Amino acid sequence: MNAPDGSRDPASRYVFLDYLRAVAAWLVVWDHMANLVPQRMGQPFAPAGWVRDNVTDPLGIIQDFGWFGVVLFFLISGFIISDRAAVESPYRFVVRRLLRIYPMMAVAVALSIALGIPSGPLSLSAILLNISLINYVVVPQVVLVGVAWTLIIEMVFYALTALTQFMWRSPHRIAINLAFVTVVICQRSALGPNFVLFATVVSYLPVLVMGQVIYWWLAAKRLSWPFGLAYLTAAWSVFLLGVRAIHPEFAPAANSYAISVAYGLLLFVALLNVRLPEWRVVRFLSDTSYSVYLIHGLLGEQLLILMIRHHAPVTLAIAVAAAVSLGASWVTFRLVERPTQRLARALTRSR
Repeated sequence: MNAPDGSRDPASRYVFLDYLRAVAAWLVVWDHMANLVPQRMGQPFAPAGWVRDNVTDPLGIIQDFGWFGVVLFFLISGFIISDRAAVESPYRFVVRRLLRIYPMMAVAVALSIALGIPSGPLSLSAILLNISLINYVVVPQVVLVGVAWTLIIEMVFYALTALTQFMWRSPHRIAINLAFVTVVICQRSALGPNFVLFATVVSYLPVLVMGQVIYWWLAAKRLSWPFGLAYLTAAWSVFLLGVRAIHPEFAPAANSYAISVAYGLLLFVALLNVRLPEWRVVRFLSDTSYSVYLIHGLLGEQLLILMIRHHAPVTLAIAVAAAVSLGASWVTFRLVERPTQRLARALTRSR
């Protein structure tokens, strides 16, 4: 598989994840390019308004599918990382995850600086903190790539997985993850402002754990139905604990994180055993999903803003910005992601 979550032997690929990954990335693009930017520029995009009035609002899906796309990414990562962790050594697991995330993140930070997105002077430490994603757990925060907040959540999950590789074939590492999240949330105010930010990051982990449960329960068949339901219920409960403690604005039904998570789970489970065709366009969109996720908010949104300011029709501006984002993502996939994946395989071939 090809996203910020590892790779598989083509013979054993989960094809449905290609579809979900492509959809997830472009739902986030839709939220930002068809909704947030045009609204902020005073040029709302009429089809986006129709979708909001007739689809997302009636269904209780917030943020114009943006959060729903993030939910799908988290479920995918929890699922596929569990699969990889069940067969990879600790060394291989760590090296492949690091080379999957950080090279492209460094490119995104460099692009942000080149486009002049950060306001004010930047220190070397701020740049390095952004590349490493540690900026999301350090006060004061300096953010150069807006969407990268999800990546620090993934990295914490990867770290937990690496630390529990001593039980690499056991589904009950799920319990360790949920216990860790619960303790961090309950102690969020005990260790200062940096730990508050860390607790905020950790509060999203139960969504990845839900993907982990689905893998061990319904894909690997290593959990019985009682254990599977118990772990899924526990992950849901810990997620709600974090929402109410740290994100209370997303607890009400009218502005609910949980509703989109429920839809994401239903879609994920529904597609798990569906034999979907391996279309090249879907594989292409899946392959470029990580790059387009990072780049659209930098190059694409800046181009969209520029075109709207110069009175281009908003529909044309969105189409051009999306096409440029996709083209740039294909370039970075070929020049950055694919070579670093090959390097990761070379470094871990005998390990």
